[in-house]
Amino acid sequence: MNKGIEYWSGHLAAIAAEGIETKAYARRESLSVSALYYWRKRIKAQTHGPVRPTSTVNAISSAFMPVQIKNAMANAVPCSVVLAPGVRLELAQLPAPEWLAALGSALNRQVR
Repeated sequence: MNKGIEYWSGHLAAIAAEGIETKAYARRESLSVSALYYWRKRIKAQTHGPVRPTSTVNAISSAFMPVQIKNAMANAVPCSVVLAPGVRLELAQLPAPEWLAALGSALNRQVR
């Protein structure tokens, strides 16, 4: 059976949701640890593009720019951030670029 992105995304989402170590999850589910790491890297690259190492939040925040939304629907959520497959963070207003940079940095540390 050819296991693709949906199969591995489900397992990676379960790891994140449970807060379990990848190796422990792999052992419990009888999965290859290296396959989980491979798919995590592949999915991350497809979703976010290549990751550039940075040492400070300021360096990351320079990649963000302020955005203004005009004529937004009254009931729409102004900002939605996809953290992982099936995990979405909805915010009532647009956050500061520095906050988004800090969130991205924290998530990158969490995934590794």
